[in-house]
Amino acid sequence: MEEELERLEIKVSYLESQNEELDSVVIEQQKSIDLLARRIEALEKKVEDLIEESGEPRPNRRPPHY
Repeated sequence: MEEELERLEIKVSYLESQNEELDSVVIEQQKSIDLLARRIEALEKKVEDLIEESGEPRPNRRPPHY
């Protein structure tokens, strides 16, 4: 019985450690996602500002190398 209890305690300890490690990975990934979302919003704002400055959206034209 004591061996079984010790084995279970070891498993729980391992699982707790893994859970903490996964939590830190998820937190870092969320930070990266938040940063990327802010960058996308800033780029969208810049594009909107450029469109407003030009007065009208650029027509969809093929680049000159076509």
